[in-house]
Amino acid sequence: MRAFFLSYAYEPGLRADAGGFRKLWELARALGARGHDVLVLFPRLPGHRPLHAVPAQGYPCLDLPGLRPLTAALGALVAAWAAARRARPDVIYFRSGLDVLPLLLGRALGARIVLEVNADVQEFLRVEEAGRLRRLLARTAEALSARGSDLVVALTPGLKAMLVARYGLPRAKVRIVPSGTDPAHFAPTPVGVARGRLGLPADRPIVGFIGLFYRHQGVPTLLRALARLRARVPDLGALVVGDGVMRTPWEDLARQLGITDLVRFTGQVPYAEAPAYLCAMDVAVAPFTAGRGETSPFKVLDALACGRPVVASDLPSVRALADASGAIVLVPPDDPGALADAIEALLADPARRLSLARRGREFVLAHHAWERIAERLLRELADGQGTGA
Repeated sequence: MRAFFLSYAYEPGLRADAGGFRKLWELARALGARGHDVLVLFPRLPGHRPLHAVPAQGYPCLDLPGLRPLTAALGALVAAWAAARRARPDVIYFRSGLDVLPLLLGRALGARIVLEVNADVQEFLRVEEAGRLRRLLARTAEALSARGSDLVVALTPGLKAMLVARYGLPRAKVRIVPSGTDPAHFAPTPVGVARGRLGLPADRPIVGFIGLFYRHQGVPTLLRALARLRARVPDLGALVVGDGVMRTPWEDLARQLGITDLVRFTGQVPYAEAPAYLCAMDVAVAPFTAGRGETSPFKVLDALACGRPVVASDLPSVRALADASGAIVLVPPDDPGALADAIEALLADPARRLSLARRGREFVLAHHAWERIAERLLRELADGQGTGA
């Protein structure tokens, strides 16, 4: 099979290895290792460069407001068409966004079009307080992409149900292929070693968050929990790793709460350094807001792969991971008190932290390594072709 993966992220400043944007690179690498012919097409933008040593080609894109998405869509189309003249793809794989040109490309080349939907974009935009026009454009583009694709990949059962109900898709057309992680990259490292690499104190309890700075991440809940904990957990420290539109408001909140001495905002860190930050944490936290919607969060899988105990908001899709792994402590979303209590209990119980860490690592190796996800994608592609999807 020859597959083109069309990579693009709309937000200015995002790196290609941020959050779910790295999935296309990981899938391409896993499929390439199985003998398939892959090509990742990515924008020539700051921070966007090949994540892995897989066949890849950059396409031109103007890094200017308004022109960025338009020129990226056109640049990807031209680059893919040129690459197809050398060898036509069997599959064109792209993520849901404002670009519907992959539909035209697939039809012109006679390739199967596979759309990935990794979140409820309408819920995401509502929580992020996007305007009505942006929400309408996103819904229209996703509807066209979902209906025009040959196969739709949803990351969770809830996302599949949403797609079927919202866009009237046949259930057989939507296949569930969850998120994954690289357990060779996100591998356990002794806390002292990780902290030594980062210049962090070895004997201080540290909790942390890692991810893109969107409202739905719920970092204010973590900050308020830390304010409650500072008097209850001596020498407590915290890492907030990442960057995005909410960084300034969250840093302002930390100042208002009087916790700037214990919270370190690191900014976005390179993919190569992310495991060290996770392994430096005694507890990793995913404090999603109640409005987060369906998700299959990379940060949780990455933390489990690193052998970190995780405290996360009790949302349906996260609850499914918690039930399957037995390695995640769930708390009500948007509840600083409950989050503080859960963190304090784990910090006081090293044996439980170790047990959760072992379960999480074993679960990821068995079910969520990228090789496993690639195998599942190949099965769904084969089955979808057989059903005429």
